[in-house]
Amino acid sequence: MTKEQWLQRRREDPYWRRAKELGYPSRAAFKLLEIQRRWKIIREGYRVLDLGAAPGGMAAVASDIVGEKGLVVAVDREPLQLIRPNIVPIQTDIYEARLTKDVQTALGQGFFDVVVSDLSPHHSGDYDLLVEQQLDLLEASLSLCHRFLRRGGNAVFKAFEHPRLRVFERKMMTCFWRVERYVPRSTKKGSSEIFLLGLGYRGPARRRLSQQRPAAHPQEEHQS
Repeated sequence: MTKEQWLQRRREDPYWRRAKELGYPSRAAFKLLEIQRRWKIIREGYRVLDLGAAPGGMAAVASDIVGEKGLVVAVDREPLQLIRPNIVPIQTDIYEARLTKDVQTALGQGFFDVVVSDLSPHHSGDYDLLVEQQLDLLEASLSLCHRFLRRGGNAVFKAFEHPRLRVFERKMMTCFWRVERYVPRSTKKGSSEIFLLGLGYRGPARRRLSQQRPAAHPQEEHQS
C-alpha cells in the first residue's frame, strides 16, 4: 500500500473523521470510550497510567473523565499531541531503565487506580514476530501494574489474537479478580486486535501467598 492509499483509507475512516471533529488526537479515543461505557473502569479523581499514549487519543478520554482532581501520566517514545493541566507526559521507551523512576516522580505518593496499555510494536509483516513482540509488551505492562497499580484497581491491555495469548490471560487471572476480553466496534475491520481487561487487581500470586502465611524460615519471606 502506498502512502497516498493509506492516507485515503484513513480519510474514509468514520472514526478518524469523528476524532478530528471532537478534537481527539487519534481514533483510539473511541476504543477507551467503549470500554468505559461498559465497565466504568475510570472515575473522577482517579490516577491513570497510559502506556503507548501517543498521539493522545486515550489520554484525552482519561483526562476528561478524571477531571481536574485526577492525573494522567502518559508514556510513549513519541511526543504527545496534547497539552492539559492534568496530563504529565513522559517521552521514553517502556524498556528504559529510568522509566520507573520517571513514573514515580510524576505520580508522587500512592498508586495508580488504572493502567491502560495501547502499546504495539511496528508491524514488520511477520505476524508471528508481531505476536511475540506484543507478548513482551504485555509482560512489561503487567510488571508496571505490579509496581504501581493499587489493590482493587483496573487495567486495560491491547493484544493480538493468537493461541499464545491464552498463557498471558491465565497469568492475568492470578492477578485480577476478573478478566474480560473485548473487541471494540471502533477496531478496524480485519484486525486481530483485542483488549484484555483486568478488573479488581489482587497483586502477584507470590506476594499474596507470602502475606497469607508466616514464613517457615526468617529468610523465606525475603526471597518471596
